Formats: sequence, structure tokens, C-alpha cells
Amino acid sequence: MICVERLNGEILYLNWLQVELIEQIPETKIRMMNGDYYLVKDSVESIKDQVTGFFQRCVSIKKEMQI
Repeated sequence: MICVERLNGEILYLNWLQVELIEQIPETKIRMMNGDYYLVKDSVESIKDQVTGFFQRCVSIKKEMQI
């Protein structure tokens, strides 16, 4: 999951695996696989950082399970 803030201040937790597209228009638009989209305050760069952290945690958990 990633955490983003809508333009009205509402916090959303989105399943990263369901994100289809991210656009900077100048706010950030996140389009989901089902066609829904969210306009958020977060930058594309901050979302990329969250996604990188998500995948690093997944890999870390897998390594721990193999020990």
C-alpha cells in the first residue's frame, strides 16, 4: 500500500499493484486499473520513493523467510 493525500487533505491508502498510470498535470493524477482516478498533492517522486520502499520490504521479507 502507498499513502497519498488528496487535494482536500483526505488521506488515501492505495494498493500499488492496482495502479495503472501516474501523471503530473501539475497536481498528480493516479489512475487505477478499474478506471478510477485520484488527484493528489504528493509528487510523482515521493510516490516512486514509497513504491521503492514497498518492493524493498517485500524482498527483505522473502529473504528472511528463506533463512
